[in-house]
Amino acid sequence: MRTSIGSIVLLSLFMLTCNTSNDGKDLSQRKPLKDLAAILERGTLRVLTENGAVSFYEYKDKFLGFEYDILDTFARSIGVDLEVVMISNPESFVKKLNTFEGDIIACNKPITMSDKELHAFSLPYNHSFQVLIQRNNPDSLIRDISELQNKTLYIRNKSAFVKRILHLEDEIGANIEVRTLPNYPIAEDLIEKVSNGEIDYTIAMENTARIEQSCVTNIDISTLLSVRQNIAFGLRKSDKLLKEKLDYFLDDFLYSEAYKVLRNKYFDYMEETDFFIRQKDTITNEDIHLSDYDEMFKASALKRNWDWRFLASIAYQESRYNPKARGFGGAYGMMQFMPNTGPSFNVYPDSPPEVQIDAGMQYIDKLYNAWDNIESREQRLKFTLASYNAGKGHVEDAVRLAEKLGYNPTIWDENVELMIKLLSDPNYYRKTPVKYGAYRGPAKTYVKSIYSRYMLWRENE
Repeated sequence: MRTSIGSIVLLSLFMLTCNTSNDGKDLSQRKPLKDLAAILERGTLRVLTENGAVSFYEYKDKFLGFEYDILDTFARSIGVDLEVVMISNPESFVKKLNTFEGDIIACNKPITMSDKELHAFSLPYNHSFQVLIQRNNPDSLIRDISELQNKTLYIRNKSAFVKRILHLEDEIGANIEVRTLPNYPIAEDLIEKVSNGEIDYTIAMENTARIEQSCVTNIDISTLLSVRQNIAFGLRKSDKLLKEKLDYFLDDFLYSEAYKVLRNKYFDYMEETDFFIRQKDTITNEDIHLSDYDEMFKASALKRNWDWRFLASIAYQESRYNPKARGFGGAYGMMQFMPNTGPSFNVYPDSPPEVQIDAGMQYIDKLYNAWDNIESREQRLKFTLASYNAGKGHVEDAVRLAEKLGYNPTIWDENVELMIKLLSDPNYYRKTPVKYGAYRGPAKTYVKSIYSRYMLWRENE
């Protein structure tokens, strides 16, 4: 085929246009964008984080975490999405940061002189102490750090706590035995092992320990092992514009009402509300008149052909029938709706009790219908309760684990309930078939408490 001179000229002009930007520069010669400009062009801010109570986790099908919420607000303020990159090995944070696999480290990280040599830090957005985690036995509690002599502390491998222990040994002039466990269990994992009696001592940041203490109530966290430490986000030293932008944001955000709400959401609510009952409760025959809201429970349950006492048992467990209750992660009201779930059922923190109760009934009914593969009504009710507490995603993870490990995936008792406990173990929550990460909540005892209370009320009608 013959090609005319005119066609060749047109083709050359087309190729020149394709390789030239609007300002006339050759795109093939353009330098790769770095720092803040690269993030803005990409449209995502990549945060290197871990599956922990302060940093990032999923609860009731919502992404949460004190650090996650701060950075999500920052990302939206610069017009990009927040992308989470999960890290298990503590050594990987700095490596992945400096190889541009992430833009910011968010792992409840105290500012130290040695880390300042590896990367930059943002303005501090929080502070905390290193504390000793031990079981709450009045006869054996350690209050003086000199009593750590010859004790065994389990810590996360490669964690910053190693340096603190070396300093403690120097201060007390005695040896402290340090041990680690495989698969880099984080502080929350080790705290649970202390609670279960598998180990005697570990170390954690006090803000993490305070959250965990709301779930594992037999631990003591009041023995300080450090001075107050400032906590900040880690950034590359070369990303000066990103640091400037983040610091400017934090300088304003830390004095805002939004930050106060965030602190209350994750930490302060445990001190300011009394609905979070830590001890086990039982209902006696004298308590068969359940609450001042019995008629509302009955009316809502009747519309969907439910036993009102099942609904009432959930409300008792969630809030002790307190329509003004505030709970972990911003949960609100008598039925403790999460902020991302409540509006879909038209219930808000200031909704009247009858609206809260009816929304709870709708949600329970929806979860029950979602488990239509469970033939036994009793088991289906228990899967419903577990989903209400943990979120359906975590329960589905437990079901998949049951299938993998040879347990019955359609039976909660002694089957899936055992798997839900495994979701707090990094040997399981970091591997397939788990999709939703770690779960350290009380789903097992939650189901048992509500269902046994419900059956007791039925027997004593």
